[in-house]
Amino acid sequence: MSSSERQNAGSIPRPIARTQSMFHRVLRANPFEVRQALRDLRARFAPAVSADAMGRLELVLAEVMNNVSEHAGDLCAQKPAPRAMHLCVVMNDAGLSCAITDDGGTLPADCLLPRNLPALDPLDLPEGGFGWCLIQGLTQSLCYYREDQRNCLAFTVPFNPGQFSGPISG
Repeated sequence: MSSSERQNAGSIPRPIARTQSMFHRVLRANPFEVRQALRDLRARFAPAVSADAMGRLELVLAEVMNNVSEHAGDLCAQKPAPRAMHLCVVMNDAGLSCAITDDGGTLPADCLLPRNLPALDPLDLPEGGFGWCLIQGLTQSLCYYREDQRNCLAFTVPFNPGQFSGPISG
């Protein structure tokens, strides 16, 4: 028996680990870096994800990260320092699981309340105010918590757009 046969004789075959696509960025909370992160994210996942799921992912992340850029600054400072954001997206069997952390102010509690879009004439729609409705409607397992001086928001954008479980806060 050769040495390689002896080494393999007692070994049990191991299943090959399934690798999952992952995307991670640390960026400043400003519109330019948000746009670049979304471009990089598209380059990573578009070949493996449907155009519909990719569009929903981009819409949700653009809304969340632009909210951080616009609203999470230090309102008392003359020149607020750029806030840092961490974005992590992992593709799994159900969809694209996302985690965003930032060092901005606390997310207002009413952002995670269940919402329904009002029945309005499309010509009379006010500008803004629909971001959290979109986020809630396009995600599942939405949860938020604050740890020390960081906000943590996590959710999944499902591959099947009919899946939804609503917000969870903590």
